[in-house]
Amino acid sequence: MFPNTLQISLLCSLMLIGLGLSAQGTRCDDIQPFCAGDDQLVFPNSNAGVTGTIVAEEGPDYGCLELKRYPAWFYLQIEDSGDLEFLIAQTENADGSGELLDVDFVIWGPFNKRDNYCSASILSEENLIDCSYEKDAIEIANITNAKEDEIYVFAVLNYSTLPGYISLEQIEMGENSGSTDCTVLDGVLGHDKVLCSQNETILDAEIDGASGYQWSKFDKNLNDFLTLSGETDSNLKVSESGTYKVLVEDGDGNNDIEDVINIQFYDRPNIQKPAESIAVCQKGNIVDLTQKEQELLVNTNFTEGYEIEYFETQQDIDNDEMIAKPSLYTAEVSETIFVRIRDLFTGCYSEISEIQLNILQLPQMKFPEEIEMCVDASGQFQEELVLGFDYGKNYNYTWLNGNEVISNDFEIYLNQQSVNPEYSLVITEAITGCEVSYSTKLKYVSEPESIEVEILKANFGQNWNVEVRAEPFLGHSSEFEYRLDDGLYTSQNVFNNIEKGVHEVSVREVGGCGGVLKDQFTVIGFDFFFTPNGDGINDRWKVTTDKDYQILNIKLFDRYGNFILEIDPKGEGWDGTADGELLIQNDYWFRLEYISPTTNGKKEFSGHFTLKR
Repeated sequence: MFPNTLQISLLCSLMLIGLGLSAQGTRCDDIQPFCAGDDQLVFPNSNAGVTGTIVAEEGPDYGCLELKRYPAWFYLQIEDSGDLEFLIAQTENADGSGELLDVDFVIWGPFNKRDNYCSASILSEENLIDCSYEKDAIEIANITNAKEDEIYVFAVLNYSTLPGYISLEQIEMGENSGSTDCTVLDGVLGHDKVLCSQNETILDAEIDGASGYQWSKFDKNLNDFLTLSGETDSNLKVSESGTYKVLVEDGDGNNDIEDVINIQFYDRPNIQKPAESIAVCQKGNIVDLTQKEQELLVNTNFTEGYEIEYFETQQDIDNDEMIAKPSLYTAEVSETIFVRIRDLFTGCYSEISEIQLNILQLPQMKFPEEIEMCVDASGQFQEELVLGFDYGKNYNYTWLNGNEVISNDFEIYLNQQSVNPEYSLVITEAITGCEVSYSTKLKYVSEPESIEVEILKANFGQNWNVEVRAEPFLGHSSEFEYRLDDGLYTSQNVFNNIEKGVHEVSVREVGGCGGVLKDQFTVIGFDFFFTPNGDGINDRWKVTTDKDYQILNIKLFDRYGNFILEIDPKGEGWDGTADGELLIQNDYWFRLEYISPTTNGKKEFSGHFTLKR
């Protein structure tokens, strides 16, 4: 562009690059470039708080605009030919909220790069493209049939005079839609350059129609630019850091272009590759990647500060997608992490280094959840239990019984029951400290300590039910099975329909631990009830005899334990009277002594029955 002399400074160039549009010229001589790009552009409007230019300057033909309050001047360059449509809006706040403010505009063009955009002859009625003076906060501006490299000038006016923000957005128009060229934001030479590990660069100021070029370099001692002798081509080879200026001449000296660029050459930061990988104890563990920082920084050469960036893949480096929290990285597989260092002063990056993550294959020991151990009454194991395996000198071993450390050998030998049946092993990799642990619980079983037989009353008849209760030794969790006489062992401890006489019950641990505990019991036959009403049925209560035992005596008691009388075991039975009087209907108890031929010892048997009237 050639509006007399225009110098685009480093600061201005960087601001425009970063924001697309961040400043405005309130006079055409201060006109600023902009491009629409793909995003909505938002910038502060001109108002009394930022400029003393209340009314647009005289000279240009403003077309439909009657009042030309607080202008903002911009120009754009066409990249792709076609039609362009822009939505222009003005609101109180940058996010489009708040009060709607009246906005007006006018567009001139097309021009070429050598035209003086601000002259009255250029911004004339003949070159008016579009204009709006409506009382609206939203306007539509159109440029039709635009050609590549053409220049168009915008004046956007703040009719309301209030502070606010103007937004500009290009509307997609389909296949015939044109586009704006964002390289205009960089001036002739482009934006400033920071060159890392390069010895030279080429500055290109070539513009069609230019008659000559003059290059100069800023001298800090003189505080001014000094002409570079013999440098009159459109290109300049630069191998030293500094600020360079080019004057692009148009032949008559009226529309020369002047642009400035700053060039800095820097060395890359040095980076080292860690000698050792990072050992990851197991899949899914959290790893601190920064633990290798000091190794990476050996022989570094930073100007000031630095930043270390970590990446999972080369593609992530290309996309600048860093690992967000390198100190809390989750390692799922053995992998290579890519690392680079950024010098915060120069912005230069080091070459890519690598950190290797290796997920360790720790020992995989199979401990059963529970181990059943046969013990005797004193808690001694029937067989010695050996736990553990030697995985080599790279591992340390810690055995615990509950929370108590009991051994640091790779295996333990257990012979006796302990108070705490839980055992665990911690295997530690000696170099990395990675741990894996296994645990098991011992279940102590043994033969029964004691058994108890309870004879249960049958519903009717002369058959009985028997319940056998077996008690394990203290601290044991034994399960038992039961046998009556010469029958089969069963898990059921109640036997039904047992005939009167002498019987034997056997109890053993289901797994065969220990011996068999046996006991004998006698089922005495007696009537459960009798009805002494003289009808000849159940008129007398009696205890039946059997060849397997001899009854010595039978004593009767009331429900409160008071003695009533003694009856003859060989007699006809009891008729329900005492001392010639009828006793009331109630439950009565009896106790008898008998001798079993198999044991030749006296035993007692008791029970109860019912007198019904």
